[in-house]
Amino acid sequence: MNETQKMIAVAGGEAIAAGLLASAALRAALVPIANRDEVLAGINAFIDQTLNISGPGSGDAHDELNMLMRETARIQATQHLDGIQRMLNVRK
Repeated sequence: MNETQKMIAVAGGEAIAAGLLASAALRAALVPIANRDEVLAGINAFIDQTLNISGPGSGDAHDELNMLMRETARIQATQHLDGIQRMLNVRK
């Protein structure tokens, strides 16, 4: 994988994370929130499951570009959720 492919993979991963977080936020907004920790754990599980299901499109299990995109998305989404969790814990 060359530098251009790596940059594309990172940008793609960030875009995937943004889409997943937006979808998760809409889900959370539509459900009455009784336990914030449970909701965030559910969002995290949703993101993990979605990324785990979305394997490489070409059928190559070792497709480095797609793997980098998925893992970048996972890292970005987890960092955002951790920030939300910290924010909620400060307000308790």
